[in-house]
Amino acid sequence: MNDHEAEPVQRANYLTRLDESGGSSTSFRALANAAARALAQIYPGATVLLLRNYSDDDSVKVVGGANVPEFWQKRVLDLKDVPPIAQAFSDPSRVVHKSVRFAPVASDHQPPEPQEHMQSLCGAIQLESSTRYALMLIAPRAPEHTAARMAALDAARKVLAAVHSRNGDKRQQTLAAIYRAKLEWELSVDALPEIVGLLDSSLKVVRISRAIERWHLGTVGLAIGRGLHALLHPNCQVKECALLAQLRIATDKLRFGSAASFELTDAPLSRDLIVALTPPLHGNSRDGMQRAPRTVFTVADVTVLRRAEREINKLNQNLEARVAERTDELVAANRTLLSEVRRRRAAERSLRRSMRDLEALSERLMTAQEAERKRISQDLHDSVGQNLSAIKYSLERAQVLTRRGAPDEAGKVVDAMVVRVQSLLDEVRAISMNLRPAVLDDLGAASAVRGLCRGWQDVYHGIDIDLDIGVKDADIPEILVTNVYRAVQESLNNVARHAGASHVEVSMRILSGVLTVKVCDDGIGFTVGEGAAATEGTRGLRGLKERAESTGGRFDVLSAPGKGTTIRLEWPVAAGHAARLANASLN
Repeated sequence: MNDHEAEPVQRANYLTRLDESGGSSTSFRALANAAARALAQIYPGATVLLLRNYSDDDSVKVVGGANVPEFWQKRVLDLKDVPPIAQAFSDPSRVVHKSVRFAPVASDHQPPEPQEHMQSLCGAIQLESSTRYALMLIAPRAPEHTAARMAALDAARKVLAAVHSRNGDKRQQTLAAIYRAKLEWELSVDALPEIVGLLDSSLKVVRISRAIERWHLGTVGLAIGRGLHALLHPNCQVKECALLAQLRIATDKLRFGSAASFELTDAPLSRDLIVALTPPLHGNSRDGMQRAPRTVFTVADVTVLRRAEREINKLNQNLEARVAERTDELVAANRTLLSEVRRRRAAERSLRRSMRDLEALSERLMTAQEAERKRISQDLHDSVGQNLSAIKYSLERAQVLTRRGAPDEAGKVVDAMVVRVQSLLDEVRAISMNLRPAVLDDLGAASAVRGLCRGWQDVYHGIDIDLDIGVKDADIPEILVTNVYRAVQESLNNVARHAGASHVEVSMRILSGVLTVKVCDDGIGFTVGEGAAATEGTRGLRGLKERAESTGGRFDVLSAPGKGTTIRLEWPVAAGHAARLANASLN
C-alpha cells in the first residue's frame, strides 16, 4: 500500500484514537501528547511539538510532543524568532506551512545544527481560555505529502479543540460534531476510486478527493483553483482536444440547469473516463449567509470495464468471422458435393446412353455381319458358283469331245473356259477388295483413300469429288489405317445414298499432332439429333462415332437443312507429350 492509499486508513485510526482518549478524564496536555504521538506514527521520522503561550506573553514554551530532542523539552522561545508559530496564533483558522533548516538530533550541550530539506507545519488550537496551544510538525521536505500533512495536523488541532469543549456550551459541541462528520465524509470520499470534487461558479476546483493523487495528477493542494481540463490534461497543447470539447458541451448544459455526463477514451491518460457534472447547488451556510453555488463533478475510470467489453466484442467478432468462414466452407463443400452429384448423374446418364449405344451397335454389328455373310453367300452363289458350274460343264464337254476324236471342238471349249476362268478371277478379286482392299496392306491408308475416291468417282459420275490428301501413308499409325479407310468409305456411301449432293470434298491433314479427316458435301443436309433416330443415315453416323471413339478419336457432324453436311473425325497421332496433349483435347 503506497502513502496515498494508506492515508485515509491512517487518518481514520488516528481519529479513533483521539475519540477514545477524549472519552476519558485525561487532561488536555495528555490528549495533545497522544495526538502528537499519533502524528509521529503516521509520518515516521517527524518531530511533533506541543507549544504553549499566554495571551499576555511574547514567548512560547515547548510543553510536550513526540520525538522531541531533550534540549527542546521545556524550551522557551521568543515569538518573533519563530514566525510560523506567531502566524498560527495570529490566524487560528489555518495551518501555516514553511520550509526550514532544522536538525532533530543534537548533543546535550550543543544546539542542533541546521539541515536542508525540512518543512514545518504549525496550527493553533483554539480554546476558550487565555492559554493558547499550537501543534508543530517538523519533517523531511516532501512536496507531494504537504497537503496530506497539513490535513492531518489541521484535523488533530480541531479534534483536540472539539474534545476539550465537550464539557463546554452546546454550540461548541455542535461545531465539534459537525467537524467530525465532515472529516468522516472526507475519509469516505477519499477512499473512493473516482475523483470527486466541487467546482465554483467559474468552474474552478474548490474541493477534490485524494483520488487525484492516486491518479498521479498532482496533489490536492495543487488541484485547487484549476479547471477540469487543466486538472486532467496538465500542459495540454492540442488544439482539437476531445476532453476540452466534451467539457464545453457539458458546460453549456449546466448553464440551463441540466446534468451533463459523457464517456471518453482519453489518450493522454490512457484511460476510459466517465465524467459527470450536476447542476450548481445553492443553500445557506451555518451562519445563515447565502452560500455560493457549487457544481459536483465525478471522474470515473472505466478502463478495465471497457477493455473487457472490447475483448468480448473482439471475441464475438472473431467468433462471427469463424462462423462465417465455416459457413462459407460448408456452402462451398455443399456446392462441390452438388456439383459432384450432378457430374455423377451426368456420368450415369452418359453410361446408360453408352450402354444403349453399345447394345444398338452390337445389334447392328450382328445385323451387318449377317447381311455381309448373306451378300458374300449370294455373290459366291450367283457369280463364283455359276461360273464354277459352267467351267465344270465345259471341262466335261471338252473331255467328251476329246474321246470322240474331235480335238478342234474340244480346244474351242477350253478357250471359252479360259475366258470364263479369268472372269471368275475378277469376280473373286472384287469380292476380296470389298472385304479388305489389298492396297491397305501394300501401301497405306492415304493411297487406299485415293484409290477409293477414284473408284467412287467412276461409279457416281454425277457427283464431283475433290481430294485434299496432305498426309503420307507412313504418317498414319497401323492401328488407324482400317478405321480411316472405312470412315471415308462410310461417309461417301452416305453421300451417295442420302445427301443428293453435286459436289463432295475429302481432306486428310495432320495439325499439332492430330489427324483430321473431313468429308463435306453440298447436299440437302438435315437437323442434327432431330427425328432421325430410326433412319439409316443416323445409324451410319452412329457407327462412325463408335469407330472413332473406340480408337481414341472424336467424331463431329455439322449439318443444317439446305446447307450440306460436314463429317469430321480426329485422332491423335503424335508421340510423347504432343500425343498426351492431343488426347487431352480430344477426350
